[in-house]
Formats: sequence, structure tokens, C-alpha cells
Amino acid sequence: MSLRRTPVRLPRPVRWAMLSTLSLAAPQALAATCPQPTLTECSNVDYRASACGQENDAYCQGLMESEWKARYTSAPKRTALVPDSMGGGVETVAVQPNAVTNTLFSGSDESIVGQVQRGQVLARKGYKNLTKVEQAYDKQRQEWDANGVLERSCQEYVHEKHYDYSRFEQGAGRFGDDFRALFTAAYGSGGIAERTLYSKDGKKLAPVWDGKTRVEKNAYFRFVPGPYPKNTKAYEFTSEAAWKANNAEARQAVLPSDAWHQSMSKALSNVADDVLNESQQRQEAFSALLDQRNAVYAAWQREAEALRSRDFSTVELDEKTAERLYDLDKALEETLAKADAEGCLVADKTTVCDWSPRRYKAMVDAVMVPRREADLRQCLAVTGNDFGAESFIRNADRLKIKGLDLKDYTLNPELVSSYVKALAAYLAEQAAKQQPPTNPVTMTKRQGMDFSAGGYSGDNNFGGGYSLRAGWEMSTPGSAFNGNWCDTNAAIFSELGLYANVFSPTRREVAYLTGRASTQPSAIRVELSARVLGNPVFTFDQSYPARFTFVERKPFVDKDAARGSATFMVWFIPVTVSGGLSVEVGIVASMGGALGRDCTLNLITLDLLGNIGPYASANGFVSLAIGIPGLQIGVRGTLTLVRFELPLQGRIGVALSSPTHPTNPNTLFLSLGTSLNFTLRSLDGRLSLFAELGFLKGEFPIVSWPGIGTSTQLFNDQHYLPLAQLY
Repeated sequence: MSLRRTPVRLPRPVRWAMLSTLSLAAPQALAATCPQPTLTECSNVDYRASACGQENDAYCQGLMESEWKARYTSAPKRTALVPDSMGGGVETVAVQPNAVTNTLFSGSDESIVGQVQRGQVLARKGYKNLTKVEQAYDKQRQEWDANGVLERSCQEYVHEKHYDYSRFEQGAGRFGDDFRALFTAAYGSGGIAERTLYSKDGKKLAPVWDGKTRVEKNAYFRFVPGPYPKNTKAYEFTSEAAWKANNAEARQAVLPSDAWHQSMSKALSNVADDVLNESQQRQEAFSALLDQRNAVYAAWQREAEALRSRDFSTVELDEKTAERLYDLDKALEETLAKADAEGCLVADKTTVCDWSPRRYKAMVDAVMVPRREADLRQCLAVTGNDFGAESFIRNADRLKIKGLDLKDYTLNPELVSSYVKALAAYLAEQAAKQQPPTNPVTMTKRQGMDFSAGGYSGDNNFGGGYSLRAGWEMSTPGSAFNGNWCDTNAAIFSELGLYANVFSPTRREVAYLTGRASTQPSAIRVELSARVLGNPVFTFDQSYPARFTFVERKPFVDKDAARGSATFMVWFIPVTVSGGLSVEVGIVASMGGALGRDCTLNLITLDLLGNIGPYASANGFVSLAIGIPGLQIGVRGTLTLVRFELPLQGRIGVALSSPTHPTNPNTLFLSLGTSLNFTLRSLDGRLSLFAELGFLKGEFPIVSWPGIGTSTQLFNDQHYLPLAQLY
């Protein structure tokens, strides 16, 4: 039985009257050795622990509660979920705005994420106190505005092709993670709802909602039990929650439109946005589990098919895939049980799980991010982002390609689109005709692909970033038709680095993951390594002299990494906060290969295929806050700094054609199929301090960001041609 006594709280008017009386009477009762303290002294933990501080404790408490009440009265208010340590539930709290100052944004030019984040942080900071990188980007945006519809980069082209939306999205950066403000702005003057959007050159854009694509009532209804490899142990869903969620009608219950979003906002207007948005965050975590499960099975299908087509065993791959699927299915059912307890699996009426301002943004992003990502990727792929005076896009007549009859295709977004589509179609046609892989920028033959990129985002409290490199390469000594083919070598490789900072501007390496498969004179070498927080945690380096299959999955989790602390002002009271990173990284590899050389006949049989998939995520957290006596403090929130997946699928083969081949008998053929995809989620969530003094609560955000993510293909090379054509 607890012996803790529950304090009796007087009614607020009585308490404030008593505090005022104490505040006025206390100075006359002070000892001569302890002068009357100031508000700053009363807010100092060291002073409060001193003899004078203890002697003046009642006076200090009254002084601080009076000032706290004044600050509370004048501050903006919102209805918020408070930490469990402070009683939980929903209460009205005063809010200290989260000033964004010391920001760290750079790179990510290869995806729409970087463009959106760097534009929004300008608006978030009111275009003031910008870093040098931000000043340069702001200047670039001003130049885009000043040059009319002329295009000088793929990023400018995408911005101006989707101009009305791009301008709204950048301006919405000022709202941070206030999704209600974003929703309201979307329906206001200059918004994107209930209006037609245009490109900068006046072309009508496709509507955000197509009026045909239906979506689920809420994310839990996306659930469908998934398949397993044959002859493996499958997880059995037995709960009522899983049965409720597997509802075909609820899976197609919603036809999104501006009117639907408005009606849902009104229907749930009596529910606090924090409650709605937190439910959406839980659903996003559930959707991420589903997507991960689907990705694992899809990867198995590709890899198993490739292995079986070359008579390699898939037993080890099947078993390890089934183990991963089993763990994911178990986690899915546990999540569904919690959702059912919250009332989310009711299909015949509106629940708090069905809509939120955060879901509005997520649904808009789900449409508009892929549209722009596709435009950006195709432009980068065929132009290399070269819009210089001698570039092909400004001198297209030099290409002598049917359909590209003009000289300069950079005069407006529509012309850039037509150039990009025509050149992409031409390159695809050449590949279909078994022409060598071509560098679209230089129009020269390519014996490899080496893609690298990186980016960073955040501020001095929390930030995260990545670097990546992946590709394929082939080399043969000699020249066309007289190469030393038996000395042909090939490799596929993938590298991913993850970086973060916690309560400091100093970035540190969180993880570095590498994978490589390559041929040697008489073997195929497989290399894998993982480094977490600077410490090697996994190394694999093995050479295989003949046929082999190899499957490896190495996850590493550290839920309390890279700790730090900082002091924040809770209005006039300094509070020390500690926090850190929760890190999950790993590498998945499944490969098969065979190698045979006969240099007396200048022949080689080479088969190298597989998947190398490094992945990493870093989440920020705050765990403890220390202030002065009498100030009740709690912390709350989640923050995804960066989540990244980089699956590389590769297939490189060299084999001799039959004597009866219709066009190239007894010829060494190259079979090439490599693709690189990536999934990125960055700066998503809020970490806040909550403090209570004199029954009045305030929220003091440490960091808050709206989050954005993307998933796209960085390259896809598919070729089958006589090896001599490559050189």
C-alpha cells in the first residue's frame, strides 16, 4: 500500500490571494543576511539550493507564480496532449513559439525532398537570419522568379512546371508542423483547394484529386494477410482485430476530394487536433510496417526468380525471408489489436482515426511528391542537369533525333518536358535494339554506372543526413572486336552513410554500411561491412571459386545512442534537457554467382546477380528535464531525423551465343540488368517540453518539423548485346 499523501489543492482564487499576501508580507520577514531576491535569482537552481534560497522559498514561489500567470495569460493557447508524467489527457496549454534559427540544410538535390525542405525553411525563418547555404538558395529562387519561364536546371524546371503548387508549398513552410494552419491556408486565398492550378507558363495542371482513385477509410484497413515462400512457416492471424481490418469495402471507402476533406474536418471539429494527428502518426507507423512487409516479399520474388533461372538453390533465401515476414506479421497483428481497442476498426461510422489535418498533408504529398519526383528524375537522367551554353538541351539539333527539331528547349517548362520525353524515348528505343548503354549527356558508350548523392537537414538541436554511392562496372582490356574477353571483370556495389547531431551543431557518423560483389581472376568476392557510431559491428569478406549462393541479413539497434544535453528557457526559467538518438541500421544481401574462364580460347562465362540493401534510421528523443523546485516538468513527442533504404538489384552476365544464333553466332553476349531505388523520410515530428507552475501548463517546443518523404528509382539499366559493342 502506498504511503504517499495526495496534496490538497485550494480553489485557484483562494490560492492566488494567499500567494499575493505572502509575496507582499515576505520581505518584512526576511533575515538581514538574505536580501530580497530577484526573479532571475528565484529562477536559478543553484540559488534555490542555497541557504538564502531556502529561506526565501515562499517568496520566490509567489514571485514566480505571479510572473508565470502573466506569461500564461498573454501567450497563445492551444489544446494539447500532455505527457503522462503530468497526468496525460488533453488540456489547454500556453505555447511558446518554436523559433527556428541555427539551421543545417544542404544537398539532397537528387530528390524533391531537398528542394521542398530548403524552400520551406526560408519561409519558416521569415527569410531572415539565413545561413550562407540558405542565402545562396534564396538568391537562386529569386533568379528563377526574375528570368521568366527560362529554365536553367532540372530543379527550376520542376518548380515552374508545378508553379502554383510549388509557391503554396514553399509558403506553407512558415506553419512548421501546424497542420491545421496548412489546411486552412489550402482553402484560403492563394491556396490549392477548390481551384485550378497552373504552371509558370500558364499551362493547366492536372488536379490533385483525379476523382477515380479510391483509398482506405483509415490506414488500418490497408491490411491484407500476405503470402510466404513455399514450404516455410507462415504466421497465422487469429485475432478479431485482424478479421475486422481485412475489410474490402473499407479498403476502398473514400474517394478523396476537396469537399471530402472539408466535410471530415467539420465532422471531427469537436476533437482536438493533437488527438487526430497522433492517431495519424500511429497509422503512418502501421503503414510503414505494411510497406516493409510488402517490400521484403517483393524482393524475395525477384531474387528467387533470378536464382532459380540459373539453377541456384533458394532454400536459404526462402527460410530467412520467411523469418522476416513472420516477425513483421506478428508486429502488424499487435498494432491492429491496439487500433481495435481505440475504436479505429469500426467500418460503418466516422471515427477519430479517419481524418486529421496531418492526413490531409500526407494525402496531398502522396499525390504531388511522386508527380514532381518523376519529372525531376527523368530530367536528371537525360540531361545530367547540364543546361549550359553547349549542352544538348540548348543545342538539340546536334543530336539529329526525330522529333527534336528545335535548337533550344530551355525556353519554358513545356519545351523542357517535350525534350526530356523525346530523348528518354530515343534511349529506350536504342536499348530495345540491343544498342550499348549510353551516357545521355555525352552520348558516349558507358561501361558502368556510379551514382552518388547526399544531404543534411535540421538545426543545432537535432539534425540528420545521409551520403550514398551505388552502381555497377565492367572492364575488358583491349578494344572493340579484339578485346581480351577472358579478362573481363564486373562488380555491383552499394554504400550508405547516416549522420546526425544532438544538442550540438557537430555532426557525427551514426552508421556506415557497404556491400560489394565483384569478379577476380578465379573467384567471385563478396564484401559486406557495417560500422555503427564509429565502431565496426560486422565484417564479411569471402571469395567463392565456383557457383555459389549467399544470403545475409544483419540488423543492429541502439535505442540510446549519441546522448547530449542543452539548456532551454521555459519563459524565464532555465531548464536542462537531455536526449539522444534511437538508431536502427542493417544490411540485407542475397546473391548468386558463377565464373569460368578459358583464356586459351579467350572465353568467359560470368554470372553475377543479387540484391544489396543497406538501410538506416535515426530518431531523436528527449528523456529528462531538470528545473527549479516547484516546477513540474514533462517531455513528449517523437522525431524522425532520417530514415533511408537503398536497395540495389544487380544482374551482370557474359555468355557465348550458340552457333545457330540468327545475327551473332558464337559471340560473347553481355546481359545487364541493374536498378537502384531509394526511400527517404526526413524531419518528421515534434519534441516538446511541458511545464506547470501554479496549475497553469505551458508547452515549449524544442524542435518541430512537418516531415516529407519520397520513394523513387535513381537508375535502371537493362541491356542485352554483343560484348564487343560496348567497346
